[in-house]
Amino acid sequence: MKTTILIAQSYGQADVLEYYTQELPKLASGMTRIQVKAAGINPIDARRMTGEFKHSALPQTFGTEFSGVIVEVNSNLSSWSIGDEVLGSGGSFTHATIIDVPNENLIKRPQSISWEVAGSLAGASQTAMTILDEIGKVNSLLVHGASGGVGSITVQLAKSRGIEVVATASARNQEYLKSLGVTPIIYGQGLTERLKEIHPDLFDASIDMSGTEEAAQTSLECVKPDGFIGSIAGKRLSSPRIQAVWVKRNPSNLKYVVDGIAEGHLKWNVDENNIYPFEKAADAYDNILKGHTRGKIVLVF
Repeated sequence: MKTTILIAQSYGQADVLEYYTQELPKLASGMTRIQVKAAGINPIDARRMTGEFKHSALPQTFGTEFSGVIVEVNSNLSSWSIGDEVLGSGGSFTHATIIDVPNENLIKRPQSISWEVAGSLAGASQTAMTILDEIGKVNSLLVHGASGGVGSITVQLAKSRGIEVVATASARNQEYLKSLGVTPIIYGQGLTERLKEIHPDLFDASIDMSGTEEAAQTSLECVKPDGFIGSIAGKRLSSPRIQAVWVKRNPSNLKYVVDGIAEGHLKWNVDENNIYPFEKAADAYDNILKGHTRGKIVLVF
């Protein structure tokens, strides 16, 4: 059995991406082999491609989440069967036609959730749950860059916990954030003043998805002195008050979000303009680098 993997042998823009086909080794103990149906692209994938965030040696592989069909199992070591439809976090990469995934990373795909949605959930869902666990019990939350994948889930989960949420985004995403039940505000010059007009009191906490200095300085000014200020951007932090938040993989947390989407309690859509065939991965990565993405960009196989 062969797999075709998206790789980059150098750092750069999307034109460094290429495809590499290889024979798969014997399936290792504790792993399940998946034919990928869809795989989300996260901003960190594109930032690794450019070399802004150097996570591993060259050549690089990409992707942390997927949906697909099981094509091989270790029958004595797994509760899964060939033909099962699953989603979850990958092992080493997910932007490939066939991947090997640790058994404990898998959850069943609900039939009411499309392959594209299922393949785009693991990273954002588990990051959002990690954020709220790190923040703890608060009454108000400021979210920067809220219209992307992680932001969209975070604000909904926060609202479901009774937290008042004010969320920044571009002008074109204001109505989208309103539809998620939060108070939107346009980022850019004068942000702090606009925030104080709609929310005069200091926030209990903030979380930054965008990694801009504007987001950092606004949070430092608008969050209580003892409040939590976090960032998932993976960029150099401009103040010791700002804590880096890294996702903690937890299939139970993922299942909680997946069940919420399947039952209609949480909203998660993949815009048809954000769906790219695997053969056009470079176009998808180029789109990510442009920013202002609403929801997630997904590769389909």
